[in-house]
Amino acid sequence: MELSPHDLAMAMAEILLNKKAIDVQVLRIGDLSVLADYFVICTGSSSTQVKSLAEEVESRLSERGIEPHHIEGHRSTSWILLDYSSVVLHVFYQ
Repeated sequence: MELSPHDLAMAMAEILLNKKAIDVQVLRIGDLSVLADYFVICTGSSSTQVKSLAEEVESRLSERGIEPHHIEGHRSTSWILLDYSSVVLHVFYQ
């Protein structure tokens, strides 16, 4: 089942909030950028949590048949990006 960009962004936010992400924000950027319709931004309190948050979003969306088109920073301890084309997730270390 394909989700609209808004529904995908909100699904990400819900997953992140359930995993205790800090300062989860959903930003509608479609009118400002051709990169995506939404940015979802959050913070983790440790490098372990940053990785865990990104992995949880990737896993839960994969269960629904939604895969990222690109991943950056998976080996980083301070930032991970999951690009789902219309929605881009940024997970930062606090």
